Amino acid sequence: ELERALCAARHFAQDAKQHGREREVALAQGYIADILQSRGELEEALRIRREEELPVYERLGDVRERAMTQGRIADILQLRGEWEEALRLRREEELPVHERLGDVRERAITQGRIADILQLRGDLEEALLIRREEELPVYERLGDVRERAITQGKIADILQLRGDLEEALLIRREEELPVYERLGDARERAITQGKIVDILHSRGDLEEALRIRREEQMPVYERLGDVRLRAITQGKIADILQSHGDLEEALRIRRKEELPVYEHLGDVHSLWVGRTNLANTLAQRGRPEDRPEIHTLLQQALAEAERLRLPEAGIIRGLIAQFFGESDDNASPP
Repeated sequence: ELERALCAARHFAQDAKQHGREREVALAQGYIADILQSRGELEEALRIRREEELPVYERLGDVRERAMTQGRIADILQLRGEWEEALRLRREEELPVHERLGDVRERAITQGRIADILQLRGDLEEALLIRREEELPVYERLGDVRERAITQGKIADILQLRGDLEEALLIRREEELPVYERLGDARERAITQGKIVDILHSRGDLEEALRIRREEQMPVYERLGDVRLRAITQGKIADILQSHGDLEEALRIRRKEELPVYEHLGDVHSLWVGRTNLANTLAQRGRPEDRPEIHTLLQQALAEAERLRLPEAGIIRGLIAQFFGESDDNASPP
């Protein structure tokens, strides 16, 4: 389906270019970049943003679309772990335009994305300050209950990272979940239930965590036909089973219910995460005959992480060194 959409967008872009419709060319190129980005082809998506899309808006003098495109470039840089340049673009190229145009919603959205980067860098206090003082009040003034709930959820994310589990759990249950229930948004309700489970899991409430995953989340994703979120939830169920010591069932889920879905979808980001988790489960089982499979899984995960230029590649290299004592990524398993 993505391939057909990509072909159609490229055909439209070529036709628009031949007829001199510059804005339509830029819009089509942006759509192409969106598809490539979703497939993990970050280098080509970034090239299109910078060379095919951005120059058009600069020539047309469209400051708003130029700022939005700079924001999309920052999205890709953020995925690649280039946080400083992404942060610079947000603060210097994107935010001032929304401020000059008086677009309070886009300003709040951009502030939220700045907070995302700060959170990734570990600047939790500054990120929390932005969420509470720059982002949340705007959505409250606008009466946007959905965005307010989403921002409350992101505040809970930061509190959870700081170890403030009780306050995070309170926000999830009282500020976030009831909104999605009132809106009838089954998908966001299930996702929020999953975040509640993350807290329960970290507190050691494994039985309740497992119940919510199986009874509150999985049926929703199955009804919606969301195979990706279903696979992610299966992986989370495997995490709980692994914590519980049920390694065989955890392994079965990772191999049969999770990884094949990512392979079918071509979801390279989820695939390297899934492979790393499977390797970790096998390592916990501790059988010598699993070592070649662990090595293969980690090498595959490393190749994908390096191809995507993800900072997590260093973590995977560390795991290979820990398990196999290798400094050379191409070494053979012992």
